[in-house]
Amino acid sequence: MSLPRIAVDAMGGDEGVRVMVEGAALARRKHEGFNFLLVGDGKRIEAALANHPNMRGASEILHCEDVVGGDELPSRAIRRAKTTSMGLAVNAVKTGDAGAAVSAGNTGALMAMSKIALRTMPGIDRPALAAIMPTLQAHDVVMLDLGANTEADARNGSSTASKSRSSAC
Repeated sequence: MSLPRIAVDAMGGDEGVRVMVEGAALARRKHEGFNFLLVGDGKRIEAALANHPNMRGASEILHCEDVVGGDELPSRAIRRAKTTSMGLAVNAVKTGDAGAAVSAGNTGALMAMSKIALRTMPGIDRPALAAIMPTLQAHDVVMLDLGANTEADARNGSSTASKSRSSAC
């Protein structure tokens, strides 16, 4: 079974290309079916791929020089979404060129771009953040909604809790 391609904002995060390509390579080692669309500065991505031969046949590069800054306002980033590595990674999901997008960049910008470009599923009002929490057991735990909502009413709180419980089963 071939897993969907993952669009990676290779320019996002404090460490940028090197760390994002290393993360993709780690995922590829754990799941051979993963394929990637690496979005960002093509020369820098090529240089990072040189250290990860397992990624050559599993990756496509989409060159893009424009990057969302870590302190950039989400409203400004949204206006530039069509020219940024983050925006192009999210757009790849919208167009069906990827099944998921990953970025370690500006969280507010990613949430805003994703909500506008991809919309939310029926019954879901707003996106949520998830993080992997390590455990002493064989499998880690995914914790949902780590601060994405600064204001939550009873409807948001109860629907999030019930979805979390049902997905953890």
